Amino acid sequence: MKNIKSILTKKENIKRISIFLLLVSFILVYYQQTFTTEKMQLDYELVNTKDMAMVDVPEKKSANSTTASNSKSVFQIYKEMKTGNYVEAQTLTPVSLPAKQNTVATLTEPKRTWYLPTEMGTITSYPTASHFALDISSPRGTSEAIYPIANGTISSIYTDYAGAKIVMVTHNINGQAYTSQYVHLSSYAPDLYVGKPVTINDYLGFMGRTGIATGNHLHIALVDCNYLDPNSSCPNLNSFFSYGRSRYYQGFYGLQSVMNVPTSWTSR
Repeated sequence: MKNIKSILTKKENIKRISIFLLLVSFILVYYQQTFTTEKMQLDYELVNTKDMAMVDVPEKKSANSTTASNSKSVFQIYKEMKTGNYVEAQTLTPVSLPAKQNTVATLTEPKRTWYLPTEMGTITSYPTASHFALDISSPRGTSEAIYPIANGTISSIYTDYAGAKIVMVTHNINGQAYTSQYVHLSSYAPDLYVGKPVTINDYLGFMGRTGIATGNHLHIALVDCNYLDPNSSCPNLNSFFSYGRSRYYQGFYGLQSVMNVPTSWTSR
């Protein structure tokens, strides 16, 4: 009898606990739904999509008739409408940025004045007081063309007492006169005459061994005087040689004094 009564008491307790849990669950579900509904209503009040659709932000034309775009977030506009502080947005003035310059650095080679007299050459003799000139040989021999070392004017064409074919060119470089002499040519270039303007690309003749020479080579002398000017320091051959020797003693070594002359080369 006592056991039966104990079993019935346990069943009653279980029933009461179940009812209690069911009530708690119901209450939790109810409050969750209520909270969600209130939150949705609150969100809807903060952002009323119908009101947003009716908001028209005015546009104002600037002085140059270009339309400036006024933009605000929907939250900012709605807040201004609710508080009655909605004001027309200020006109935005377009800012014109300068176009980006696609600058490319242009590298220009420095302008040259002086050039070597041959395409191929090797120095075989350097200036001395009695021989103030460079001697230049070439593996091409008499096929090696001889060119002016700078732009200028033909100032003399002659054959010396020993039979050497010679051309002289006078140059005006930045107001300073120079005269270059090319000796031992095997032949002259055609249509060569005194007073003819020539450039560094106009050949004067070909390398040779005319006159007193040991093998084919070019004897080239350069002095800083004007062979075409009768009032200069070298108006004739005698003065050219004497002036050239005096300039050597003063430290002027012809072509080597106006440009870097290598011992050997394969291009000008």
